[in-house]
Amino acid sequence: MYKKGYSNRCNYNSPTNFPADSSTDSLKNYPLNSPRISSRKAQVTLFIILGLVILIALALLIVVKKELVTFKPEEIIPTEKGKVSSFITSCMERIGEEALFTIGVQGGYLDVPSDIANDGNTNLRLSPFTVIPYWAYGPHVRIPSLPEIKQRLDNDMRQNLKSCLFDTKAFTETYDLTEKSDLTPDTKILDGKVLFNVHWDVEIRDKAGEVVTEIINHQAESKIKLKRLYDTARRIMEKELSDLKLEDLTQDLLALEHPDVPVTGIEFDCFKKEWDVLKAKKTIQDLIHVNIGQLQVKGTEVVEFPDTLPYYQNHYSWDLGEFTAPDVSVAFNYDQNYPFTFSVTPLSGGKLRSTLLGGSQYVPLVCVQNWKFTYDIAYPVLVRLRDETTGYNFNVAFTVHLYRNTPNRNAAPSSRSSTVLETVTNEDYCRNANLPMTFKTFELVENKAEGIFNREPLENVNLSFTCLRYRCDLSPTRYNYANLGDVAAITQNVPYCVGGILRGTKGNYREDWQRVVTAPGKEAELNLAPLRTIPASKIRVVKHKFESPEKIGTGFQLGPNELALVKITTTKKDPVTNLPFLESNLVVSPKLDDELQQLQLLAKADFTYQLEISLVEEEDFLGGYKGNWTVSWNKLQQAKEITFHIASREDASEEERFTFLLNLEEPSRYLPTPEIK
Repeated sequence: MYKKGYSNRCNYNSPTNFPADSSTDSLKNYPLNSPRISSRKAQVTLFIILGLVILIALALLIVVKKELVTFKPEEIIPTEKGKVSSFITSCMERIGEEALFTIGVQGGYLDVPSDIANDGNTNLRLSPFTVIPYWAYGPHVRIPSLPEIKQRLDNDMRQNLKSCLFDTKAFTETYDLTEKSDLTPDTKILDGKVLFNVHWDVEIRDKAGEVVTEIINHQAESKIKLKRLYDTARRIMEKELSDLKLEDLTQDLLALEHPDVPVTGIEFDCFKKEWDVLKAKKTIQDLIHVNIGQLQVKGTEVVEFPDTLPYYQNHYSWDLGEFTAPDVSVAFNYDQNYPFTFSVTPLSGGKLRSTLLGGSQYVPLVCVQNWKFTYDIAYPVLVRLRDETTGYNFNVAFTVHLYRNTPNRNAAPSSRSSTVLETVTNEDYCRNANLPMTFKTFELVENKAEGIFNREPLENVNLSFTCLRYRCDLSPTRYNYANLGDVAAITQNVPYCVGGILRGTKGNYREDWQRVVTAPGKEAELNLAPLRTIPASKIRVVKHKFESPEKIGTGFQLGPNELALVKITTTKKDPVTNLPFLESNLVVSPKLDDELQQLQLLAKADFTYQLEISLVEEEDFLGGYKGNWTVSWNKLQQAKEITFHIASREDASEEERFTFLLNLEEPSRYLPTPEIK
């Protein structure tokens, strides 16, 4: 039997074999392997593939178009963005560095609040313009926090960055700059540096009104280690408040029983002893000034006390606990010009007098003098912390208090002023010289980098001995003095002093000094470095127009109104101060004929210096030089003239000269080295 709608024999290859009724319902009855159905399925598959290809192509087109639309303008013209961005960064660096300098000078404050600045009890005024708020005065503590200092830096950047960019009008001839957002600073005070971050959308358009680029985020960096100095200062302040270290040292100075500062005693004498209260006050001030300056903080950069000073080792080396601050030096200072609150009891008519204890019926001729005085003292101390890697200083001030000879920050001593002044001259002080000491002087030529060390006796060195504000001139050293042999020396009496300074000077030598504690028979040595001096009239500065390393102009003389400021510092450091061992400065100009100006260089060995030269005309920077200079002694000892070469950009715009100044070391590499003839 045959199914309805099918012929007896079907030819599937013939299209005429489909029934007349070709509707969808009819097609449903066809077998799936029908050739006609397979052909249609292939066509549908082809259309689907083509559709997918078109969709993918369309998607790629949209992506590419989107990338083209969102391509940042600064990526197209990076040069224009770089100029403005570099200028803003330079402004941030200058504003940030100036703010950090003020923060350091004023103990964490940019603008000292009026309630502090106008109250002498809460600040140390170093000058009419410099005020350091006390971090602690009496029982009151007022230490600024790091978040407060950060906020002050942020506010200063917010107030000054706009004017630095817009008031200079550096880009007004070329671009129009528009603020598209508020200026939002976010300063980061890190352990090893300070980062100045600013979110500030600045749009740059050319004079045709077309957008050139857009700058949004800006960052500048300072190498100043503000956090490390602040942490050290805070640690010192906290230890002072808990240990009363400065009060203890002041109490020790009273206990020394200086002849002019009586505390307690007894003496068999029928005549009353008497001391001048003003002299006692001045002596205490002098003792504090000298000895507080000797205080050192363990864990910081210090010069260790020698074994010959065990008292200083035990009392003037302050242990802050588990705390270190490498590359930070700390100096404590009390100056006699600082405020000083002083009173002493009992007091009789401006004098300190002993009490006579008479004899008894058994020993009527025995007289006993007895005395006991109590002192109330308050004075400020300035602590200067220095980052030895950058030279940055951070100041802290606080007050020290003794009440009735005892450390006590909670008691406010009453002051007793006096209108009588007691003065002592140098002659009066030096007349008491009664301690024989021997002083030896040497010529020292040393360059550790080159392995050079030569030390020989040096005679005719002028010596002076200074104690506090008094100075005694000593005799010059002599060779083979007192048959001492191959040595230049002198033996002479000096006054008693716990912190004296011995200083030696001689023409064409760098002076040397050292601290000495006077004692009979003690010796001290000074080492003076020889110098080679070149007068300013023998110094020439030649400028070269610098456009690129390949395009350096021939040298020509300075203009009539131009000044070349020459600064030379040794890379060698002073072992005591860690400052450059030698620094020499002079000004070269066609208008100057000053024979008093001299350039000083170390002699008798090769040394390397840091050479910096700035070429200015009025207030405009025109060029200069910056780099290291190694000086050969073979050439220097025969030198009749020295010529320095500098790079000049006087024809450039103010913006270009500013950028040139920031990168002065780079063009200096291509200039001729200094010539010694």
